[in-house]
Amino acid sequence: MTTALATRPDRPLTGIALMLTSMAMYMITDTTAKYLTDEVHPVQIVWSRYIFYVFYLVPVVLWYGVGRAFATSHKVAHVGRSAAMLLSGTCFTISLAHLDLAFAITLAFVSPLFVTLLSMIFLGEKVGIRRWSAVLVGFLGVLIVIRPGGDFSPWSLLPMLSAFLWAISLILTRRTGHDHPLPTLVYTTIVGLIGSSLMVVPFWGPASWTAWAMMAAIAGWNLIALTVMIRAFSYAPASTLAPFSYSQMIWSTILGWLVFSHIPDLWTYVGGGIVVASGIYIWHRERVRARSQPA
Repeated sequence: MTTALATRPDRPLTGIALMLTSMAMYMITDTTAKYLTDEVHPVQIVWSRYIFYVFYLVPVVLWYGVGRAFATSHKVAHVGRSAAMLLSGTCFTISLAHLDLAFAITLAFVSPLFVTLLSMIFLGEKVGIRRWSAVLVGFLGVLIVIRPGGDFSPWSLLPMLSAFLWAISLILTRRTGHDHPLPTLVYTTIVGLIGSSLMVVPFWGPASWTAWAMMAAIAGWNLIALTVMIRAFSYAPASTLAPFSYSQMIWSTILGWLVFSHIPDLWTYVGGGIVVASGIYIWHRERVRARSQPA
């Protein structure tokens, strides 16, 4: 299997198509979660995702063996990354109950900006004037989107907090080295289930069978989307696929209009465009920097 993937020739169009499909599937899960917030508390939705992850993951663990499922020398980093991912997902799901889908997604795109800042602080990476400028321009785009002093909503801070926590999880992912994906999934599920079980107690409420089916679908679709994305990287390099993650803005606008009749205003498009442009430029500078370093 490994040899086949390593020797497969690049097929960038196939990789891009799979990446776009993956991003669309992720947006379907976010849209479903937002739809469910009318009946189920967002924290309970987050908890249900980890519960269903357990059911989906147990057969995989039994197939590979329990020993391999926990085989890592970076246990602390895995726990920290999983906790950051849990809190990030919780903040974002709560924000969906109060904000338009496209608006929340746009604010969450500040994650690359936070990754740049945190990489300098915790990983000792050098950040040049060009990336610093991109970060400042990106935050200017955020200010245009949220318009503090105008129609500002405190709930707008949650997607940005989610992006910050997600950036922390990415930094900690670099600390885990080249572990097999299975321990990553196992630690994510265990830490997420324990943490969300503690958080859900005061927010627990009855839910219909339809709601439970939709929550199971959210977990399943997330895993399928991850599988499709991994498949995309087997056809094209990360440097080719990374910018297409921003297609979520398009999917969120379409699904927000179809399901909730929400149409973003002009300033959301303008600010979102600035945020996306700054993120793509940071990705570009990372790519240039990586090429200039010895292998």
